[in-house]
Amino acid sequence: MARLFVTDINLNKNELQNARIQGLSSAPSAPVTGQIYYDTSTNTMYYYSGLASPNGPWVAMNASTEAIQDIIGSTIVGGTGITATYGDPAGTETISITNTGVTAGSYGSQTQIPTFTVNAQGQLTAAGTVNVATALSISGDTGTDTVNLLSDTLAFVGTDPIDTAITNNTVTISAKDATTTTKGVASFATADFDVTSGAVSIKNVNLGTQTTGNYVATISGTANEIEVTGSGSETAAVTIGLPNDVSITNNLTVGGNLNVTGTINSVNTTQVNIVDNKINLNTDFTGSPTADAGIRVERGDSADVEILWNETSDKWTLTNDGTNYHAITRKYSTTVGNGSLTSIPVTHNLGVREVVVNVYDSATYDTVECDVVRTSTSVVTLGFTVAPASGAYTVVIVG
Repeated sequence: MARLFVTDINLNKNELQNARIQGLSSAPSAPVTGQIYYDTSTNTMYYYSGLASPNGPWVAMNASTEAIQDIIGSTIVGGTGITATYGDPAGTETISITNTGVTAGSYGSQTQIPTFTVNAQGQLTAAGTVNVATALSISGDTGTDTVNLLSDTLAFVGTDPIDTAITNNTVTISAKDATTTTKGVASFATADFDVTSGAVSIKNVNLGTQTTGNYVATISGTANEIEVTGSGSETAAVTIGLPNDVSITNNLTVGGNLNVTGTINSVNTTQVNIVDNKINLNTDFTGSPTADAGIRVERGDSADVEILWNETSDKWTLTNDGTNYHAITRKYSTTVGNGSLTSIPVTHNLGVREVVVNVYDSATYDTVECDVVRTSTSVVTLGFTVAPASGAYTVVIVG
């Protein structure tokens, strides 16, 4: 499969060695001026001149008599009254005086005008004559006057209040223009309350026999989870709190923030599931960034591996041996072409000029070669000899 080049190739004055011109049994279609090919049927090299015969459009490059005759024949052209005709493939040039088809002699007179015909070759042929009027009669209120057009002078002059004008052989005579509440009442059971002068006092109440519903008998805690000080008896204070070491045997749900000031240890855990889609590192850091951050995997006796943001180089890096860190590449891809631009800027915003650029045909996925200029840290410019059609090519930028 041939590689498609869509831009000129500059060998910088270096030799094109061991090259071979395309061999075809007939001329290629849709050629451009200067295109060459080797005709395998005639063993002749041809170039495309774009000119009409006899010097084109395809011209042999073997300096044959035919080629020389065609060149000479195309350089001789006829001038005024001269006709030059080249005969191909005989290679003969015929030069002749142009025949006007007019008979020599004198034509026309004071009383006759000659007429001519013109044939398809533009030649004139005398056809006849037309008589010309030589007298003009003018009738007026004083009689009729005769004017000899060959010897007399005829003029029209108006005087007030008459105007005269002659336009395209038409005489116009006209006259000149003269003008421009209280709520509820409580009742008390005397077995439980005393009322004296409106003051209510509560008698002793036996919770086990003189009440209904649930009541608190004792308050106790859960080992390693809740501590309780005091029995909860009448007039006794009860203190509830967490022990110094808390153990929760089942799930713990925290509705607010979970702040840990000590070390987080994981015991008997094979997988940590996090619902949130982002993990923020260095969240308490302020000011100009100086600290690297990343995720490291402890591998026991083998070297640790790590994905690291390098704050010095402003790049994501990774290591497979714990020593050598390499930049993580990123990719940008888009289609290019609008049928008019031959120089197309592509904005990738990767932030570096050290990028690898590949261009391929959007339909066939074949690689194409074009000019590539790394214009800036965010733009590369692609150059084409002929403007590509809309979306004709796809560019992939890695950096």
